[in-house]
Amino acid sequence: FTMQFKLGAIATLAAALAALAPSALAANCYSKTGCGKCESESSMYAARQQFCGSDDWNHSSSLTWGSAHVTLSGEFYSQQECWDGFENIIEQCYGQRDGGIYNYDYNGDSARLDVNFCSC
Repeated sequence: FTMQFKLGAIATLAAALAALAPSALAANCYSKTGCGKCESESSMYAARQQFCGSDDWNHSSSLTWGSAHVTLSGEFYSQQECWDGFENIIEQCYGQRDGGIYNYDYNGDSARLDVNFCSC
């Protein structure tokens, strides 16, 4: 009986914590793939450093990075959300598609991060 109660309490707590988390957890990759003029994966991590390492995460902004282009509409709640969203796009989409979009909505802040690895 005690074990069932503890598991039930843990499940309730986990559900409550999940409700407090930002709503975006995954990137939506572009349907397009196969462009020949794309930045390397390491270059995209450098673009992430440039973009999220500055104050570009807290207002609508854009960055052209070689053949790549980054556009943020809106703002993130914290700089960490920018780091996470950008990494999410790279991890899920790089090598599979030409870019991706990360939609974020939390605590009154919303953002649409669009990372295009390629110029075509």
